[in-house]
Amino acid sequence: MEPDYYPPARIGKKKDMYMFLALHMEKSPACNNAPEKFNKTGIVVCEADKIHRVMAMGCSTQNLHAVQQIVLNVPRSLSNCTVYLSRKPCSMCATFLIQGSVASVYYWPFSPEIKGEKKEVEEDLKQVDQMFLRSHISSSVFLPDVDSDMVKSKISRRIRRQQCPKCKLTYTDTVPEDMEDICSLLNMKGHANACKVQMYHALRSLDYLLHCSHGKFEIKDTDVEERHTHALQLCYLLAARSDDPNQGVGCILYSQNGYFFGVGYNGYPIGAKYGNLPRRGRINKNKQGTAKKPFLVHAEVNALLFRSKKKIEENDVLYCSKPPCLECQNYIECVGIKNIVSVHESSKPTSNQESILESLKKKFTYNQWEPLHMESEASVSSKPQEDSEEKHGEDFKRESDKGPPDRLQEKEDLCIFLALHMENSPNCKILGGNDGDSQPNTGGNDGDNQPNTGGNDGDNQPNTAIFCKTGIVICEAEKPKRIITMDCSTTELHAVPKALLRLPNAVRGCEVYLSRMPCLSCAKFLVQAQVSKVSYWPNLEMQITETSMNQLEVETKQVDGIFRESYITAEIYIPILDYKTVDKKIFPKTGSPDYHMTLAPINSIFDQKASRKLLEILNLQHVKKENQFTKSYKEQIKNAQKCFQKLASGIDNQITEKNVEKSVHIITHKNSEYIHPLQLCYLLAARNDSYNTGVGTLIYHKDIIVAVGYNGYPKGTVNSLFAKKDDGSFDERGVICAEANAIILRTEEDLNGAVLITTVEPCSDCMKLIEQMKIQKVIWPDRVRNDQAKEATEDPANSGVPQLMKPRGVVDLTKWFEMDEERNKIKDTEETSVLGEEGEKKAIVAEEELSSGKATVTSSEASALQGDDSDVTKDVSEETKPLVS
Repeated sequence: MEPDYYPPARIGKKKDMYMFLALHMEKSPACNNAPEKFNKTGIVVCEADKIHRVMAMGCSTQNLHAVQQIVLNVPRSLSNCTVYLSRKPCSMCATFLIQGSVASVYYWPFSPEIKGEKKEVEEDLKQVDQMFLRSHISSSVFLPDVDSDMVKSKISRRIRRQQCPKCKLTYTDTVPEDMEDICSLLNMKGHANACKVQMYHALRSLDYLLHCSHGKFEIKDTDVEERHTHALQLCYLLAARSDDPNQGVGCILYSQNGYFFGVGYNGYPIGAKYGNLPRRGRINKNKQGTAKKPFLVHAEVNALLFRSKKKIEENDVLYCSKPPCLECQNYIECVGIKNIVSVHESSKPTSNQESILESLKKKFTYNQWEPLHMESEASVSSKPQEDSEEKHGEDFKRESDKGPPDRLQEKEDLCIFLALHMENSPNCKILGGNDGDSQPNTGGNDGDNQPNTGGNDGDNQPNTAIFCKTGIVICEAEKPKRIITMDCSTTELHAVPKALLRLPNAVRGCEVYLSRMPCLSCAKFLVQAQVSKVSYWPNLEMQITETSMNQLEVETKQVDGIFRESYITAEIYIPILDYKTVDKKIFPKTGSPDYHMTLAPINSIFDQKASRKLLEILNLQHVKKENQFTKSYKEQIKNAQKCFQKLASGIDNQITEKNVEKSVHIITHKNSEYIHPLQLCYLLAARNDSYNTGVGTLIYHKDIIVAVGYNGYPKGTVNSLFAKKDDGSFDERGVICAEANAIILRTEEDLNGAVLITTVEPCSDCMKLIEQMKIQKVIWPDRVRNDQAKEATEDPANSGVPQLMKPRGVVDLTKWFEMDEERNKIKDTEETSVLGEEGEKKAIVAEEELSSGKATVTSSEASALQGDDSDVTKDVSEETKPLVS
């Protein structure tokens, strides 16, 4: 199989995989005899940190509930952990979870663990909710939101999943018929149909991930063969999370006490980004150093490193979907595991595979499972799939509602896009150069005749380096990853010192996103500020020219060295996005106008003549050495550029400005000062997870951005998956407005005199917050919020799929500054009214004047309207300062 150079298709979130594991634990042979009056239940317990290390996996047995079994076997290890259950726990299990000090509990929306009369079940579930609430444990329904077609066509192929003719899609047929009753019990009334559809696709994906269960073992032991088969299927589930571009492998550790105490899958080290490490599938003697093998961590190693059980006992077993290699065998032998069960790889083993098998049988008690004659997954599963879909009918079709909410899925994608767009700020200049307003920055030669004023780049070389415009975004490392500030370079300062000097001691441990790799001077600032991570677009702050190549190589090596010696993670970051999804789903939801201005092109290191030594310093030599990988890598960069251009370049033709302090509305016409900040807001709106129109907000105070926000559900909320009710309405009670988020997560306490810019007119509740914070001015595009919300609601004729808001047309940009001011004056002053102190009255402007671009209030007319308050209504060009980023 040829290596896959593109980002591997895999289960996107660990929580999805853990819920699948918990669900499949119910199929364990040890789970057949559940206690009476209770349904059998599966459980997965993992830590709540970034790694999400699995502490234990188990199921209910004849004498113990699933929760009881794990809590009793792994005492004092559940503190602040996350628990995934295949059913909502009973009150008895809830007390065990509380005593175990877990942090959160997620459960599948099946019938609850307790059985019996409806009133008895309802009363028990109420007690569970009360106990969790009073113990500060979050609990909620959770369903993986996955694209089953993608799982079938891509993930199942990469993990080598196979099915024999006897196998069928068994999970798909287990969607409950009484979903209305279940949703009523689980406080999800009104979401039954949406839950049913999502559950169908999740269970269908689970069927595509499970390996064939029919086969034979070399060592016959009827008592344990079912357990072996079940454990190997769990290994294939784990392999679906692997980011190995060639083959996913899963591994699991089983305790003789009846539970699993460690899991792992192969892949790159923790936090590795696409393209930063080699991805070549096979070693080529002519191209040494480009193969992925030295950089990958095997599934067996991860399982052993992250296991929860310290002492290995004699009858503990290691299961793996592929026979462990010779090196992993040494690790397994070192920790004391003596029993290994794996899968037979091929009918014609290679010499290397034969030596591996010989070593396994010599060192361990090794049992190999050989599946029956296997056909391809596509040909076998097609008929069961058709039968299943025919049975369930139209209720389960999702024409355009596949996968998670339509938004930028990673916060890192948003941050790097914001940093790139900060280069387009009117205040962003070339260090030591001219204003550069007439020529956009293209990443090339922005000022060859300008001397460098930035720093000393070499002891024996003249200080002639030229630096490019650079944008910076700083955010906290912990969730919700609050964005602290955004900034850009000026003629006096680089972007990094400009941002860090303004926030002393406030960025310690934070993550920094840059539009270019920083120069040496900026690297030293980042080290002294004690940031934890630096991610940058694949380009350099110092310009690449033939005359400065030697100097550039020296400085880049120094930058790389100072980050390494300071233990700061510094790496290239490329957003991996699907342009079609961005264009058709994410962009319309942001509410950005469909007219696009031409932004400066975004270049990368591959668009310029970079030396081989420079690429080696940037750890990109493996990209250049592989033609196929170079092609796919450049495609990802180009795709990210297209997505950025789509999301960031919209322009509004009319902007409303409200002076909160004086309660005055002014409708300005085509004010260029607000183009860039509004585009930043539209970028922020692309991150929202609301089913309605996306809204982005930023607040700047004294020409400094002090807060950003976008609308969506609270941090960590998973019930947002069911926000859309069966009747097509939206449950907006849990949504937090963008303006409220920006105010809550601001970096400055005092916002007196600040300016708030948002993409939609703030609601009445947000206006109260704005007034309370004494924000001086609010600016938004001149649109009607209710119209936007109406356009974003569901179209009943579209199978229950939300009809996203259509972008509105705008006036051609070339006409913005050509219109005569006299033509833009309002002839009838009665069209604009002054708001009272309570802000209840709104400015009324005729629709025909808005469409023709005549809604402008001059300073003289505003003075006449306001009487003595003429100082408030000065001309906008005098009153509103440009946004200093």
